[in-house]
Amino acid sequence: MIDQFTIEKILDAANIVDVVSEFVTLRRRGVNFVGLCPFHNEKTPSFYVSPSKGICKCFSCGKGGNVIHFLMEHEQMSYWDAAKWLARKYGIPYSERELTESEKALQNERESLFITNQFALDFFKDTLLNTDKGRAIGLAYFRKRGFRDDILEKFHLGYCPDEPDALARAALAKGFTKENLIKTGLCYERENDGQLRDRFHGRVIFPVHSIAGKVVAFGGRIMSADAKVAKYVNSPESVIYSKSRELYGLYQAKQAIVRKDRCFLVEGYADVISMFQSGVENVVASSGTSLTPGQIRLIHRFTNNITVLYDGDKAGIKASLRGIDMLLAEGMNVKVLLLPDGEDPDSFAQGRGATAFQQYIDTHQVDFIRFKVNLLMEDAADDPYSRSELIKSITQSISVIQDPIVRSVYITECSQIMKIDERLLINDVNRRQREQAQAAPQPQRTAQTADENGQNPEPPQAEPDAPDAPAEPTPEPQISDQDRLRQQVRALKQEGFGPMMDKERLLSQLIVRYGGKVMCTYQDDKGQDQNMTVGQFIVGSLQNDGLEFRHPVYKRFVEIMAEHLEEKDFNAQKFFMSNPETFVSLTAASLMEERYQLSSLFKDNMPTEDEAHLFKLTRHIMADYQMEVVRLEIKKTEKEIQEASSDTLASLQTKYQQLLQARSELSRTLGERVITL
Repeated sequence: MIDQFTIEKILDAANIVDVVSEFVTLRRRGVNFVGLCPFHNEKTPSFYVSPSKGICKCFSCGKGGNVIHFLMEHEQMSYWDAAKWLARKYGIPYSERELTESEKALQNERESLFITNQFALDFFKDTLLNTDKGRAIGLAYFRKRGFRDDILEKFHLGYCPDEPDALARAALAKGFTKENLIKTGLCYERENDGQLRDRFHGRVIFPVHSIAGKVVAFGGRIMSADAKVAKYVNSPESVIYSKSRELYGLYQAKQAIVRKDRCFLVEGYADVISMFQSGVENVVASSGTSLTPGQIRLIHRFTNNITVLYDGDKAGIKASLRGIDMLLAEGMNVKVLLLPDGEDPDSFAQGRGATAFQQYIDTHQVDFIRFKVNLLMEDAADDPYSRSELIKSITQSISVIQDPIVRSVYITECSQIMKIDERLLINDVNRRQREQAQAAPQPQRTAQTADENGQNPEPPQAEPDAPDAPAEPTPEPQISDQDRLRQQVRALKQEGFGPMMDKERLLSQLIVRYGGKVMCTYQDDKGQDQNMTVGQFIVGSLQNDGLEFRHPVYKRFVEIMAEHLEEKDFNAQKFFMSNPETFVSLTAASLMEERYQLSSLFKDNMPTEDEAHLFKLTRHIMADYQMEVVRLEIKKTEKEIQEASSDTLASLQTKYQQLLQARSELSRTLGERVITL
């Protein structure tokens, strides 16, 4: 793990706008930046990045935090891997200590699978370039396709030996586990003898990268002419790979997509590589499967404009028209490019230079209405029924567009092209929208059918597999730390501690923002002046009254603050924001973003850091918390008195009077009440 001092250096050096921009298209809005949230589906940007605070937050789904939290959530990294990613990006040296046995036991399964995939990637690349068979078979194939050496390195292409267990033997010899080789899909276990077999043996390898560049899966093309096996085999679904949420080439293309403000969508691995080599670098592939909403949202993070490239097989194009409607429904500006008959993006790019290819794209790409008309008009010809079906197909596409202005423009264009009354088209589009609204399923609110953002999870896509590879078992659902924390908080609220935890949140907010700041000066036993910080006052007040926070994260804030009370010039903001305990630093980021909602007593013009103001504010919020503690204790004592025996009644009544007196004193201290968040 990396030491705390280095973590703070990393956070000081990291530019959150720079990092988030690698994954989300941001536009300046005042002093902040805004973009479409990468954590849930939305049409209107609600994801804000504050460069001054070093914080990002979605004001729709609530996710955010500092730059480490963003990487953790977006790339499913551990805290330490996110920190190392930033250290490498900004050239900050770091050293790691040996993990304890308990820490090793808590290592994230995802990280183990990523490491296993990285080993496989290096193995495939080394086999391609440094073995006789790799050069004779794999490299010869790539040379035949015209791929340059720099392209081989850019996309990390490789070759898996035709021995059925070459990778398995090499991985096991290096200490990788059989379990992880199976979980990643690199190997499978034979049913008859339990032996490991390489899923990709005898194939050239196309690695699939996440947006951050981690290898999540592989695709392999067979080199033999054996018709009994699939031409292409892909990694199965795993905890690090969902095919419906990945796009081949996006890691290499993302900067070009932002720069060109357009993405080209093709079908296969070779299509992406050939176009990239021809100079069209803003290109990705759906890897031979039907386009999914998850893939569209990935593209939408970087641009609103997409051009879909189809080869000359019109039968295949007609079957793929559904993808256009999905793109329109997600708010994309869609153009379509139909290549000459018999050509695909790979062959077409190989036969032309970058300039000629780009010129062809610019002059032949059309919007989806003209594409549909040109494609389907041959079938419609002069047949009125076929013509009406064509118009219905176009109005169906228009009806899924969410923006009413864009929808209106397309209706007008369709009316002019098809020479049909615009009012008829408007009526048909409106009818289809009503039908879609009625047919849309009602949102499910149960944990079994919706994820934490309220989005219905997408069904996993079927994967072609090796002929003798067994089906992948469905993993048992596991409760996450975040869900476990939510359950604890939910249980506390059901027990009546919700208002108390609101007060705890305000005190935690004071600790995070001003824990090390001086709020007053007092004289000690020797008559010498001593400074008291906000953190010292809060921790001391709790300890003197024997109180302890109920909320587990806020309780941890107090424990950490107690450990640093004597630390001079303690920077609470920096310390809590960079804390390696994820829930601590993530909650601290949230508390840094929120503002106090106080009564008119505190709506003055004094700066928040002013000692007098901090003293009044901290003392008031602490008294408000103590009042809530007393209120709950009074309620509990009243119930105990009703059920008490004669032996305990007197002591309970005495306690009750003391509580009433404490409530009266706190009421005088409070004056006006704090309006809790």
